[in-house]
Amino acid sequence: MAFVLGFVYILVIGAVLFSMAVLLLKGRKEKCNRIYLGCQMLVVVWCVSQVLLLLSQSELEVALSYGLGNAGICFIGALWYYFSVLYTGGALTKVRVIVPLLSSVFHYGLVLTNSRHHLYYKEFRLDHVEHGFFFYTNVLATYVFVIVGAVKLYRNLDDEQCEHGAKGLIIASVLAPVFLNAVNLSGMLSVSFDVTPLGFGISVICVLMATLKYRFLDLKRELEITNEKLILEKERNRIAQEVHDTAGHTLTMIQSYMKLAQVANQNTRQEEVAEYLLEARNLTSQGIKELRESINHLKEGAHNELVTQGVMQLANQVKEIPVEVTVKGEDSEKYSHLSRVIYDCVRESITNTLKYADASRMDIVVRFLPDCIDVMIGDDGCGCKDIVSNHGLSGIQRRIEEAGGTVRFRSDEGEGFLTRIHLPLSSKKHIF
Repeated sequence: MAFVLGFVYILVIGAVLFSMAVLLLKGRKEKCNRIYLGCQMLVVVWCVSQVLLLLSQSELEVALSYGLGNAGICFIGALWYYFSVLYTGGALTKVRVIVPLLSSVFHYGLVLTNSRHHLYYKEFRLDHVEHGFFFYTNVLATYVFVIVGAVKLYRNLDDEQCEHGAKGLIIASVLAPVFLNAVNLSGMLSVSFDVTPLGFGISVICVLMATLKYRFLDLKRELEITNEKLILEKERNRIAQEVHDTAGHTLTMIQSYMKLAQVANQNTRQEEVAEYLLEARNLTSQGIKELRESINHLKEGAHNELVTQGVMQLANQVKEIPVEVTVKGEDSEKYSHLSRVIYDCVRESITNTLKYADASRMDIVVRFLPDCIDVMIGDDGCGCKDIVSNHGLSGIQRRIEEAGGTVRFRSDEGEGFLTRIHLPLSSKKHIF
């Protein structure tokens, strides 16, 4: 019987090592890959301990075998959880790392010091081993980490993988060792050996099938998919920001023109009415053009004009309140790569002022320094006690930070709103 068991365990070890070799050849040398290889190595360690246990002739040899096997038992749940988090695109935060690691180290420490307290094994002899309380807490913790990780992997499989049956293999790979371990601990099988490593052998075979046939662990493909998702998400956020800023500014300015046209009409100043309507029409055409450019990503190079050109264009569009632009220093082409980001930030500031500030004037100061541009945008409106970083302000902050600069917002009730922007020339990025 011992010979048959030893042969079975050796087969499991061979299957695991073959699976590790496939993954080494198929995947990238990344943290996620290395952690999964660590999980498989712990299965090998566990199986090797079972072979050594069959060959043990003394209580010391049994203790050494159990000590080796528990290295796999105590740490495999934590490693499997780490792998599932990374594979599904999550981050290993301090909490996610420390909690499983503390559980593993704590329980393995109890194994190594069991002769002093007998809390992990109540009784430990050559022919009989009785489990203690902390053995079962370790089993429970391992079950939790393994099952939580499996659920994360199950939910992460794409539709094509699901259609081909990869979900069934992944569930089988998790349930097999958990089920056999539970059966072994419950005493349902009257056998003198631990059948759990056999479950992990089944698990490895299932994962290997999913890897070879359904690309479950095709980390190269997963990296490509992740990059595609990130690019798509970045493009979606870019368009959303552009639509928010352009549409918001255009509609706010049109509303302002309509308000002025209404007042002029009430006072029978028809020339002014026609002027405001023409301004609104021109602004509408410009807004539609900018939205089209935003969606089709055509703005690259479109705003490499002088910084002051864009700022003055925006200031001249505002008719509801006076906007005074002060330029200090000399504008030149060396600042033009920052014209787009400044244009977008000034535009959003004007929009916010007209919508929320109830201001009677705005001031824009642009300082051209040898190695940077400083921009101050302020109004004399109602201000606010607490500055809430809404979509507009967060868009300004994101654009400035991506351009390598800094931005500060300052306000108080009745004290207006001030935006201070600092952009170094060393950044050659264009923000579109």
